[in-house]
Amino acid sequence: MTETLTPVLTLIAAISAAHHTAQRLVEARLPKGLGAAQFAVLERLIRLGEGQTPRSIAAAFGWPKTSMSHTLAVLESRGLVRLEPNPRDGRSKCLWLTPKGRTMAMTGVTAVEQDMARIAGLAPLAAVEALARDLASLAERLEDQRRFPEAA
Repeated sequence: MTETLTPVLTLIAAISAAHHTAQRLVEARLPKGLGAAQFAVLERLIRLGEGQTPRSIAAAFGWPKTSMSHTLAVLESRGLVRLEPNPRDGRSKCLWLTPKGRTMAMTGVTAVEQDMARIAGLAPLAAVEALARDLASLAERLEDQRRFPEAA
């Protein structure tokens, strides 16, 4: 392995470790039967508004279509969301919370708030915001590599 790859591999390992640790932390607090992926969808609909397409949510999370489909099937079967035809094109679907889904989302948010507040105190807000921007930028560039790999 070349020396130039070591920092990249260290970064990827750190991101993976942070992701899994954060997921375990969140899942430990969520209402029984609600996983981190399901909560992420519900929380996004609460925070950014309903009527988003499954495709846009999957893209925002970097999830493959199959993972999004599975997550939505679970949420729909539990009566937490409903899919309706997109009024803009009639072909795609838009995602809406049911009253039960809204309650579950808010219960989940309340359950993790204390942990999030503690995490927020670990670093200055400006540093957290900068790291979030840098990681989002990295994720975007990695997605570009996945979609448009250079010819070998």
